[in-house]
Amino acid sequence: MPYRLVTFDVYSALFDIESSLTNRVAAALGSEIGAGALVQAWRRAQMHYALISNALGRGRVPFKTVTRRALDLTLGQTGDELDDAGRRALAAAWDELEPWPEANAVLKAVHDGGHRIALLSNGDESMLRALAERLETPFDAIYSGETAGAYKPAPAIYRLPSDDLGLEPADILHVAGSATDVMGAKSAGLTCAWSNRRGDRLIDPTLGPDFTFPNLRGVLEVL
Repeated sequence: MPYRLVTFDVYSALFDIESSLTNRVAAALGSEIGAGALVQAWRRAQMHYALISNALGRGRVPFKTVTRRALDLTLGQTGDELDDAGRRALAAAWDELEPWPEANAVLKAVHDGGHRIALLSNGDESMLRALAERLETPFDAIYSGETAGAYKPAPAIYRLPSDDLGLEPADILHVAGSATDVMGAKSAGLTCAWSNRRGDRLIDPTLGPDFTFPNLRGVLEVL
């Protein structure tokens, strides 16, 4: 087998953030109008804050904190009113995201094919373990931004599997769900397959993926 470990991004590759959260936001605000746009803005603010956390050099801000502060900022920008209990409930919903329709079947096929599988994600350890329990196939390892002390695309998070298992970067196939994740994985020397559902583009084409597919099923073509 060409790869000794297959790692999966969580929040873009395996789980459908927008569909999972839009109904919850609509219910919390009492209206479906603008709920999808708010979720998109919340996600952008979350990722922006994670990158700021990397750059400040003051230690990693926990992802739970990043997520809550990004929600507060987004609600402040949209002018939507939501009490503290409602905000806590929405932030906690990140532990209850729904996987993409094909995620469980692909994970099972990869695992049954004899490959070790792991999560490699920005999330706090507790958040990733909560989501791992929502998937049907057990993982051999979970590598978190919390352990790395940094967020993607910092090299530290992509080194976790190699440091843990004594693998060379080329022994690892990373399944990315975002352009930032692709560039981080490639910069760290990992082979990268991109589940690019939205047809996104890279700002730095020199760090392009080795494989690109419209969804997770493409991973099975690589293996």
